Amino acid sequence: MVHHNSLSEQAKSRFSAVFSTLQIGHLLRKAGISKSFGYSSLAVFQILFSLVFEGRNWFRLLESDRGKSLPRKDVVYRFLNQASFNWRKFLHSFALKIVLHFESLISSSRTRVFIVDDSVLSRNRSKKAELLARVFDHTTGCFTRGFNMLTLGWSDGFSFAPIDFVMLSSAKLVNRICEMNEHLSKRSQGYKRRIEAFSRKPDAVADMVERALFVRACGLPIKLVFVQNRNKRREWLAILSTDLTIDAEEIVRIHGMR
Repeated sequence: MVHHNSLSEQAKSRFSAVFSTLQIGHLLRKAGISKSFGYSSLAVFQILFSLVFEGRNWFRLLESDRGKSLPRKDVVYRFLNQASFNWRKFLHSFALKIVLHFESLISSSRTRVFIVDDSVLSRNRSKKAELLARVFDHTTGCFTRGFNMLTLGWSDGFSFAPIDFVMLSSAKLVNRICEMNEHLSKRSQGYKRRIEAFSRKPDAVADMVERALFVRACGLPIKLVFVQNRNKRREWLAILSTDLTIDAEEIVRIHGMR
């Protein structure tokens, strides 16, 4: 039996205080996540956020005593499926606030690192999920229906803050069970994320690290070494190191050993 815990009024008040302190409403608007009428985007997001702590899905929540005071499921589905919302920009801004808060609590001598997690998001019961594919699960050694989930996070050895993620399908047509929605605008964020799903894992990881450094969502001091081929100027290599104590020659030597 699964026990569901309804949030008390005190817990709801704490959620509101945290959302206000982190300026979640401002971050949502900054990422283009807004609604023109009905429930505000902040209200819908706060309800969805609380589901994790209540241990319920949206269907069970609507069947509870709170169901009559909540928005209908079509409101939530449209909110989650809106292709114009820039959820990546929201996650970057949100992660930056969390990391800066961690930075104010820890010593400057503590090592900060990026962590990349490669997991399989299994969807064996799904049949019509967009870009559903047969992906290889290295833990079981078998193919399964679902997606490859790449997550980039910041850590100081004790705390972990997710900064970015990519859900990968399969670039091979034979492995894809469902295709993407053809009616999406090619200028929308949703279309760009779907095209990104066909990327190779190394390329996706490199893009996530580049975005994290560009938006300074990590607060991580780095040393960047630029190496160029003298004979072919178009051939170059940028090496990123989080160890600021070693010089450029040593960084290049360590990279050459890998």
